[in-house]
Amino acid sequence: MPVKSKAESPSVETVSRIAGTLKAMGDPVRLRILYHLRQRESTVSELVAELGCSQANVSKHLAILKSAALVESRTDKQSRLYHVTDPVVNSVCDSVCSSIERRK
Repeated sequence: MPVKSKAESPSVETVSRIAGTLKAMGDPVRLRILYHLRQRESTVSELVAELGCSQANVSKHLAILKSAALVESRTDKQSRLYHVTDPVVNSVCDSVCSSIERRK
């Protein structure tokens, strides 16, 4: 998508898509999943162990992230490995984290 000048407002559709992406990222468990998956691909079982959440809860959050096109999965033998697909996730997480750290 081309970058617009600061004077131009994004379309209603674009704003809606941005809001949907931020909403998907806006849950603490989903943010923890994204931070973990930024480091390495993981199975649901690995995420359950890392996060201390139930398998059903992790699967529910992964489905939301997947529907927002922030994560994808691939099959490796009998395991399903999840990974971050949108590199913007990294910059958004880093920008927000930096901003919060500066405000401490």
